[in-house]
Amino acid sequence: MKALLVTLPLILLVACSSPGRLKEEAPALRLESGKSPSAYMTCLLPKWQAIRSSATVKEIRFGYRLLVPAASGDTAEVLLEATAADRGSDVLLYRRNSPSPDDAITLAARGCR
Repeated sequence: MKALLVTLPLILLVACSSPGRLKEEAPALRLESGKSPSAYMTCLLPKWQAIRSSATVKEIRFGYRLLVPAASGDTAEVLLEATAADRGSDVLLYRRNSPSPDDAITLAARGCR
């Protein structure tokens, strides 16, 4: 019984989707921005929070990660990473589902270039 109580939470954690899981697929969008990762996120974060208030940003090595959890749980629905490049930023957008190219999240990512 004790072993079950220890392993059940671990199984549940493994079953949950993480940002790393989204990155297993090819990016839905690749962009180059003339802005630094910091300036790009300063532009993008308020736009994404207006769409989904639960959007959060985290500093990563050489840039920033913006994560939008799914509306119905703790799984990651959208992940964007902006990392430093020679002339600004490289931006990669990963999505759980393939929306139309003109959805609000994709338009905001393109608009902040």
